[in-house]
Amino acid sequence: MTNILRRCRMRKLLIIILAVAFTFAGFAKTRHLGDFSYINTDGPINVAVNAVVAVKFNKKKYLPFILYLGTDKGVTANIDRNSIVMEYKGRIYHLPSYKEWRKNYNEDVYDLSLFSREPEHVFPSEMSIYQFQTDVDFFPARNEGLKIGNLLSISYRIGAVTKVYFKNPGIKRGDTIKIKIFDKDNKSIYGEVEIKF
Repeated sequence: MTNILRRCRMRKLLIIILAVAFTFAGFAKTRHLGDFSYINTDGPINVAVNAVVAVKFNKKKYLPFILYLGTDKGVTANIDRNSIVMEYKGRIYHLPSYKEWRKNYNEDVYDLSLFSREPEHVFPSEMSIYQFQTDVDFFPARNEGLKIGNLLSISYRIGAVTKVYFKNPGIKRGDTIKIKIFDKDNKSIYGEVEIKF
């Protein structure tokens, strides 16, 4: 009888250990870099995000993020506005058009000043190997001399940095979102990063 109890306890313990391992395996891809900056280099597209303004000011109509993108060796990718989505509670949210965002949101310059007050945690990471294109942005602020981008081309060592905004679907403290990035022509070239609010 004691052998049967031991085996049952061992099975329960094994099931618990496996459940914990699988739970944390889903989160192992994204690493927290500090102050709401995250990185994931597991996919062909390497993604880091500075989400500090979106998290600290999560009541904004549009949530701002700064994305840092690069690829693995031998991979090139073309990213357009339709290639970047946010997943929240099982729903997919697309970037607004630049025209819609500009018409409905006027806090972009303030967002830049908020980002500039926070420490940068992305560059002491694997993203420091990339030379970032800095002349094009999907959502340039009114006080920046950047071109409005519709396409970012990235490869190994040549990355891109851009601000992205998503309309706020009601994210609350403690919620988790994913930002997913795909090559516009080949969905098997992708990257994603999880952000905890």
